Order: sequence, then C-alpha cells, then structure tokens
Amino acid sequence: MSKFITSIIGVVVSLFLLVGVVSAGPPSLFGDAMIVPGGNPGNALQLRSDTTVLPGFGVGTFTLPADTLWTDLDIVSSDYNVTNDNCGGGSPRYQIKVDTNNDGVSDGNVHVAIGPSPLFTGCLLGWQSTGNVIGNEDAGRYDYSQFGGSPFTTYSNAPASVVAGEAISVQLVVDGSWNAPATGGDSEQTVLFDNVLINSDLHTFDANAPTSSNACKKGGWQSLETTDGRPFKNQGDCVSYVQSNPNASGNKEK
Repeated sequence: MSKFITSIIGVVVSLFLLVGVVSAGPPSLFGDAMIVPGGNPGNALQLRSDTTVLPGFGVGTFTLPADTLWTDLDIVSSDYNVTNDNCGGGSPRYQIKVDTNNDGVSDGNVHVAIGPSPLFTGCLLGWQSTGNVIGNEDAGRYDYSQFGGSPFTTYSNAPASVVAGEAISVQLVVDGSWNAPATGGDSEQTVLFDNVLINSDLHTFDANAPTSSNACKKGGWQSLETTDGRPFKNQGDCVSYVQSNPNASGNKEK
C-alpha cells in the first residue's frame, strides 16, 4: 500500500473518531418532572418526590446513541440544588441503564449517589456541582448490586459484565419521599438540576425561542419552542408567537 493511500486512510479514521464522539440525546421527563425557572442560570429541570402526588418520583432520561459502550462514558456531571429538603434515601442519584447481553435492552441500573460521601446526606444549600462521577472513587458512591456487584463501592469496582456492556441511557432520579431525614418530615423531596453534561452534550433546559419571524421559516419552526418550552404546531404558530411576544422572544419586530 502506498504512503499516500496509507495517509488518506489515516485521515479518514481520524475524522471518523472525531465525529463519532458519543453525545446524549434530548431528555425525556417521567413522573413528577418539569422544566422551571430558577436554574443556574436560566431554567432548570425540577424533579420531585411526594408521597401525596403520584407516581411519587421524578425522572429525567438522557438517551445515549446506539452502541455506546460503558467505557465510552467519559463525563457525567451536573449542577444540583436540593430545595426541599435534603439528600437521603438513595436520592438524588444518577441511574445508568446498562445492556450486558448486546440485545439493546437494559439489564439493570448502575446507581451513582449524588451528595457528600460516604453517607450522601447533609447536602449544602444552594447550587452545588456533582463533579464528573465517571472515574469517581468516593467511598460508597457506586451501586452495582443489580449486576451482582457491591452496593456501596467505587467506579473502578464495576463487575466485568458492566465494563463489557453498553450504556443505554443516563437518568437523574429523585424518589426519596419515603425517607424522613431526606424530606424533613413533610414527605416531599425536591431537587433542581442544571448544566447536565454527558460527554460532549450540555443540557441547560433553556428554551430555544425564535428571535425573528425569519427564524420560523424554511422548517426552522420545527426546532424552536416558546420560552416556557411549548413546541410550535407549524410555521404560522411560530410567526404569530414572535409577533405577539417580542420581549419574550428577544425580537424587536414591529
């Protein structure tokens, strides 16, 4: 093989590796979950667990591209703010769904505790950062019990089945309403999340609102939304929103 062809192949492989960087898809919300003001800054993902409000948990799911290996996960981090009342009862946490038999279906969850190790209670007031939990060796932060591993261990003690598996999704979960210390006795635990970073994909939960009527045209409306997160029905709906909400959209059209 000539040096020229070898060089071309090398360039193609390098480009493939570059564009093949794993990134998470847009989040899906389940249970008591919603986008609210009061982020860090802008909007935030609010997850709530309340024994009086079904289903009693809040989940935000970030689906990963197909064939994402466990070893492809390099960064999982977010800002969080426990507004009511505390960490505890295994909540809040990351939950990473893993496929261990290559059928594209999750075979269990790796739980990653959020909060100060080793008890994961006594969360500080205001916005905090989880830091990157991938590779984290804090005592007890990782729970591999659904795969036959230890329930209170570190990242590096992952069972072989997890290490060889595929990561299906990363979830943020709040479900500690059953735990009195976590709820302050009122059976409610509420946590805000912002700036969720999964590998190269940053989620800020801020609306992608149109700044002009032109932004709605040529199919642009399909990727836009109102400032409160409502998607547009069609181009006319988008244009009408811009014209009637110049301050909300940032548009100054007359």
